[in-house]
Amino acid sequence: MSIVLSAALAACSPIPPVSGLLGSGKYVLRVEGREPIPVYYVTGARATEQATIIVVMHGVERNAADYRNTWTELVRDRDVVVVAPQFSDDEFPDAENYNLGGLADAEGSNDDDSRVLDGAYGYIEPLFEDARDRIGGGQSGFSMFGHSAGAQFVHRYVEFVPHAPVDVAVAANAGWYTMPDDSARFPFGLDGPDAPDFDATAAFGRQLIVLLGTDDVGTKNLRRDPDASAQGDTRLERGREFFDRSMRAAEQDGVAFRWELHEVPGVDHDQVAMAAAAVHYLLDRGRAR
Repeated sequence: MSIVLSAALAACSPIPPVSGLLGSGKYVLRVEGREPIPVYYVTGARATEQATIIVVMHGVERNAADYRNTWTELVRDRDVVVVAPQFSDDEFPDAENYNLGGLADAEGSNDDDSRVLDGAYGYIEPLFEDARDRIGGGQSGFSMFGHSAGAQFVHRYVEFVPHAPVDVAVAANAGWYTMPDDSARFPFGLDGPDAPDFDATAAFGRQLIVLLGTDDVGTKNLRRDPDASAQGDTRLERGREFFDRSMRAAEQDGVAFRWELHEVPGVDHDQVAMAAAAVHYLLDRGRAR
């Protein structure tokens, strides 16, 4: 009887309205007082107003359309909307203005929260809110994925934008990291007057997945100056070092630590394979539909 009743109730449950953003395409995000940026999107075929929103950050080639295309098959049958903003090298030049979100050149003291959002990081929450409006939903948060330079962006966003409504973030195969301790001067660590304020409770309390390909041991586009090399010789070594130091920093600060380290066997510096692996953490662990 209970099984029959449950089935009847499920059949009577209202189906959420279809998402106002469907298919695949491109639009322009306009944030007051800032340069407009293009956004490439793709949705699941059955996306609804309640769709999970995933913000996907491109790599050093600034190729948001390619990243959007990678996610097309991954979300085809899911209640998901993927938005991939493009930060051009003209408007956001070099690693300082993309990988670092503009923090390396930002003016202000290390406890000036406003400067953190003056650059590229300041686009992400408006992007989420704009996508939510286009969908027609009421989502309270969003997820993130970034590979390589995009992973640098993502892990620093988790570190330095403590109040952004990020449900889960995946940083895959970052080339180097901002260690959440005083082991090095910013941007390699939190030492020095230029380091932004770091809220250990907020940052470590988030769900950040450090995702590493076990074969990501090449040196193409890998920063190899002394400060970056001090973190390890390869992206794999640097990711492991970042996670270990983060775990120790959380323990020293006495705060909850929700970050996870996962490795993808046999994968090198490949955003397609890493995105496929990230689906489990973003969509298959009960966080999304």
